[in-house]
Amino acid sequence: MSSDNRTARTARRAALPVLVAGVVVAGLAAPAAASTPDTARPAATVQHVAAAATVRHAAPQAPQAAPARAADTVGQIANGLVDSRLYVTSNAGNALSAADRQQVESALNGLGDADVRAVVVDDGITQQQMGQMLVSVANRVGEGETYVGVTANGRLMAGISKNLDEGEINQIITRTNGQPLKDRIIDFGERAEQRVDENSASAATVGYVMLGLVIALVAAAMSVFLVSRRRRQERQAREMAELKEGVQEDVTLLGEDIARLDLDVMDKKLDPAIRADYERAMNSYDEAKRATDRAARPEEMQDVTRALEDGRFFMLATRARLAGDEVPERRAPCFFNPNHGPSVQDVVWAPPGGTARSVPACGADAHAVLHGAEPDVRMVPYHGGRRPYYNAGPAYAPYAGGYYYGYGGFDLLGGLMVGTMLGSMMSGGFGGYGGDMSGGFGGEGGDVGGGWDFGSGDFGGGGFGDFGGF
Repeated sequence: MSSDNRTARTARRAALPVLVAGVVVAGLAAPAAASTPDTARPAATVQHVAAAATVRHAAPQAPQAAPARAADTVGQIANGLVDSRLYVTSNAGNALSAADRQQVESALNGLGDADVRAVVVDDGITQQQMGQMLVSVANRVGEGETYVGVTANGRLMAGISKNLDEGEINQIITRTNGQPLKDRIIDFGERAEQRVDENSASAATVGYVMLGLVIALVAAAMSVFLVSRRRRQERQAREMAELKEGVQEDVTLLGEDIARLDLDVMDKKLDPAIRADYERAMNSYDEAKRATDRAARPEEMQDVTRALEDGRFFMLATRARLAGDEVPERRAPCFFNPNHGPSVQDVVWAPPGGTARSVPACGADAHAVLHGAEPDVRMVPYHGGRRPYYNAGPAYAPYAGGYYYGYGGFDLLGGLMVGTMLGSMMSGGFGGYGGDMSGGFGGEGGDVGGGWDFGSGDFGGGGFGDFGGF
């Protein structure tokens, strides 16, 4: 890390007590803005991202053989680390006994600011792949300051951190070399905690020196902040209104399709299977209406579209039974328009100027794509006009995620939407260890972002290139 970057990092750490003073002054100005509803995301999240350090990585300790493909996906590892500080992958075998795992988790749970989470992988994984995997997992978990990966034999270790720089991570990893797996993870956590505490104490001293200057600047900054916040709130309110309008269109369409079935569920002659599917369709429709009414944020629209996907399938199942046809296979919804119901086959399609990929499609859209015609894409409200839902901004990500929740959710959508506006925010690694960054932990580096510093214990040069974003 260059001296400039180290200076920048020190300045950022020095800002902690300064920001405390800013909060005090902001509290004095708060009554003036109290009448403005705050629908913005929590400020802590904004500050956390803004404080993310420029990330580099060090070269690996030694070349490694190509890893065997593992069953554990990024999503599985991330889910495991939501409620635990330790995850041992399936291919790592019995690297840690139950007692060892409990001891490691207890040690990691006892840490403070370092906030360490550990992943044990099989011996065939390289430090490059560990680094990419850790970034993908960390971004998916959404919390934690330091992530460390270590092979089952304890020999190779790599880490990423938002509160330790590359050199500090390298130093800690190097000093833990040669220890058994359990002891090495625990020692890494203790050393990381000690280093973070030392950095905080040093930064505090510098911060008090800057306190006077910051107080003078806070008043001006507050006015800028309030204007920015008001504009952000207005933008988010507009996006939410457009999103709710689009979702209500989907709910209304399902209700109309169910009404066309014109069934009398009280008819004793009605086939019990038909009655059951019809009631499920109606219940899903009612749940979608309730979820739409109570939704106040884009994230809550996922509950609506999950109910809509259920309702549309059971509506089609009811229609098929009434006609004496087979109930359609329950596949992922049509990619082009989830209101078309379950897909019937996968077709190769590419957005304008984008790369081709296989997507699920209903019969009509599959026929159109295979014959060179344009599919019937779901167009949603956007900035006073209409555009495809997958290009209508991040507010529509939960909308899409709900439709595909039962078929892989964002893991599936990340591959389907490469090259679209929603796809750009869903990248970050899916699937097993093999493949590139859009399909696994592997690949040849590249900018993976996220504000993470990467270290692997090797202070030397050469290796696998500059990840740029670690």
